[in-house]
Amino acid sequence: MTATIVTAATTLPSLVTAQATHRPDALALSARASDGQRYRLSYRALDSAACRYGEALADQAVAADTRVGVLLSNDAALDCILTALGAMTLRAAVVPLSPRWADAELEYALTLTEPVLVVTDRAGLDRLASLVPDLDCLSVEARPGMSSWQPFSGDAPELPVDAEPAVDLGRLASLLFTSGTTARPKAVMHSHATTLAAGRACSAALGITPDDIYQGAFPFFTSSALNIACAACWTVGAGFVIEHLVGNAERLALMRDEATTLYHGVPSVLHFMAEEAAERPMAHPALRRIAYGGAPMPPHIRQRLKEIWPDADHVQIYGSTESGPAGTVIDEATMAVHPMAVGQAMEGYTVHVVDDSDTPCAAGQSGAVMLEGPGVAIGYWRNPEATGATFSRRTVRMGDTGWLDETGLLTFEDRAKDRINRGGLNISSVAVEAALLTHPDVQEVAVVGIPHQSLGEDVAAFIVCKPGSEIDPDGLLAFLAPLLADYARPRYWRFLDALPRNPMGKILKDALRSRQLGTKMLSTSS
Repeated sequence: MTATIVTAATTLPSLVTAQATHRPDALALSARASDGQRYRLSYRALDSAACRYGEALADQAVAADTRVGVLLSNDAALDCILTALGAMTLRAAVVPLSPRWADAELEYALTLTEPVLVVTDRAGLDRLASLVPDLDCLSVEARPGMSSWQPFSGDAPELPVDAEPAVDLGRLASLLFTSGTTARPKAVMHSHATTLAAGRACSAALGITPDDIYQGAFPFFTSSALNIACAACWTVGAGFVIEHLVGNAERLALMRDEATTLYHGVPSVLHFMAEEAAERPMAHPALRRIAYGGAPMPPHIRQRLKEIWPDADHVQIYGSTESGPAGTVIDEATMAVHPMAVGQAMEGYTVHVVDDSDTPCAAGQSGAVMLEGPGVAIGYWRNPEATGATFSRRTVRMGDTGWLDETGLLTFEDRAKDRINRGGLNISSVAVEAALLTHPDVQEVAVVGIPHQSLGEDVAAFIVCKPGSEIDPDGLLAFLAPLLADYARPRYWRFLDALPRNPMGKILKDALRSRQLGTKMLSTSS
């Protein structure tokens, strides 16, 4: 089917309204609600439900230029998305909040963003009552003496939808928190224009068509849910299946039941899915493409995915909450030749690599990666200093290092903060990890720099062994001898049952650095 790409829409809700005209009965969203059921909404039904949520929020004093917090997990993803759409119809901004934050982090986020109300569940009500007693809250779950707030009903009746008021494209649409772990997370400001631009870029890069059913394990409180999945799917009229809190077997069953054609996840999620599918095979005949991003994809996991789903091709994207999260894209054929590359700039984007003085680097020269494009956020909420250091008009500093070849292909080297300087020699933690992952008994690994009295930093590796395996560090060091320069081989090792991760599955290297402090790590004799 030819895609009906909506370019006149000014907000996510108006995008849904437009597709409700073009494809009224096509699947728009499959999501679990707070009542424990999964609902499959057509574009017509989603449009009506968004209107109903807008009216219900207006009755709760939500108005233009206010902010609505959402403190819910993906077990109530339908409530999350409808609240966001409802807020946007009123020209208010949505503030997704992570239920996994510690109380101090949640309190900080609420103080920073000052939502006029927060939509949450019973557990969230109890937390919020102790943290911010005067905050207005709506619970999607009933509790003693209080009925639940449920503008959505399962029948999703058709309702007349009033014309959406004119919206300034620069008006705030959402505040999406970064997933940093060393300092308090920053609230990234996305306007309606940047949200839709990021969605269009990602839709084209991922190759989403109106016939696609796109499934992802995206927590609602990340930029991937609204700015990639919703915006990218609804740009062309595709269906979005947002996962609830599932195990790998249930995730695979959902793919089968929804006839998912395009699955998108971070490498760790895809790795565990493939292992589950290898042990308990399940047919997925509709699956045509696997997409990934958010972290480097180890080649052995890519190969494992091809063994399990040989008919599905691969695509990888690279970006950040600040960049949209659009940025670059690479196809399967190019990955095979350039395994550390993250691709060419998406449509409308430009990649820059600059040195310490912001002078463009020559082809092949390593430097700081910057992305320029229409989906780049407009800054950090109430943080002008960080905004000035990170953003320059439509350009954002990614905090990564890499290099461009003559064709504009970007090769990722490392997070700038994760590069290790050992006695003046720069070491890429990603390159060390890639070498370690070729060992047959290594399942997962994270490499970090740790303080060293003489060298400044030294190389430490945190390793998860494959089940039933044990690894001798000296033997592993010998294994690495032909793969890495002597100064890049880890001198310190720790073996763990699992690596710490954030809700998107990214490894928390700062937590690993903290974990080794005060405890002597196992060291090699070299």
